[in-house]
Amino acid sequence: MGKVRDRAPDEWDCVVLMAVVEAGTRQRAVRLLADRYDEHITVEGVRTILLKINRWLGWPALREGVGPRGKAELTVRGRRFLRFCERVRSLYQDERGRLAESDVTRLVCLPHHATIVKTLYVETLAQYPPGEEKIGIEELQQSDRGNESFFDQAFWPLTTGTYHLAIGQPPPAEFMQELQSDLLYESQLEVLVPAEHPGDTMTLAEFVRHLSHVPPKDSRARLLLEARIAEHRVEDPGEERRVASETYEVGSAIERVALLHECGLPSPLVVAPSDIALIYKPGMRFGGTGVEHSKWIPLHHDGVRLTLEVHVTTANPRPNHLRPIVALLQKICANQPRLRGEPSAPPPAPPLAPSAPLAPSAPLAPSAPLAPSAPIKAFAVDQGQTAVDWRSKHDRLPLIDAQSP
Repeated sequence: MGKVRDRAPDEWDCVVLMAVVEAGTRQRAVRLLADRYDEHITVEGVRTILLKINRWLGWPALREGVGPRGKAELTVRGRRFLRFCERVRSLYQDERGRLAESDVTRLVCLPHHATIVKTLYVETLAQYPPGEEKIGIEELQQSDRGNESFFDQAFWPLTTGTYHLAIGQPPPAEFMQELQSDLLYESQLEVLVPAEHPGDTMTLAEFVRHLSHVPPKDSRARLLLEARIAEHRVEDPGEERRVASETYEVGSAIERVALLHECGLPSPLVVAPSDIALIYKPGMRFGGTGVEHSKWIPLHHDGVRLTLEVHVTTANPRPNHLRPIVALLQKICANQPRLRGEPSAPPPAPPLAPSAPLAPSAPLAPSAPLAPSAPIKAFAVDQGQTAVDWRSKHDRLPLIDAQSP
């Protein structure tokens, strides 16, 4: 294929072809384009665009002057290309419509950022003028957590002005001059285990000996996990033996594994970053009945946990009106330690109510004299031996799931 045919028709070329089809001739198409779009083009300009389309298709899109009253008719290939033009036109119109919807600042994020953006939305709603929406929130799909998808759905629209802020991974190197990002928090990789699992952490060496539900290979969490296993030369039986499934829909895997914990049955692990696991922990949206049978513990190697940075990103240079929003996001995230896998601070104890004054007590009656106690040597066993006997009867507690001798 030559260089000319490699130049696909653009949106304007599609609009011109659609105008010729609707109007019937090049001359009428010129008037239609001027009246409908306020775009001025000559008949020769229309002819040039039609030739460009024909060269790209490798076949004429139109047969001109053959229809009733000299109207142009579409060829078979032209009819197919017209459907393509309609899709291209629709995509551009949708994108322009989103840009023209309102002047509200638009933020794009992933579903697990709901705990952050709901607080942002409420706090900005209370700002002056109260009750007026200040932030429009676009929530992507779970599958958009993948590097390439987040690139297409968040970073690229940031450069075109479709969105003004994005919460997620830091931008790649090729966007560093166009975009500016700031750290909000660091999440840590955690695994879901039975509540009776010994210890509050899990090493990579122990992790690879279990079957696990893990994120797909294009996710940052999975890339980090496999990189650390290889980097630290952990004795690994191989992904084909330790991976039970790969999915972004971690909720269904958590539900299945938590049910196995509740029934006391053997179960695989579930791996997720702490900000994604958060809503399945006690006290959160999906941390309800049965959650007491499971717990989330962090992965580590030699005490170093596996962490992922979460950033807020805007255009570079950052517009002044976005600076207070970025600062508010940082404050919100600083006040949510559970995003990082840390326990939340306990609420302050309520102040004690003043106690009522005590009523005067009646005088005590004189007590009877105590009987003299027997001397120590009168006991068959001394006190020291008694203490030893007590310990010998109570220190041999049964082990978990073991039978007492």
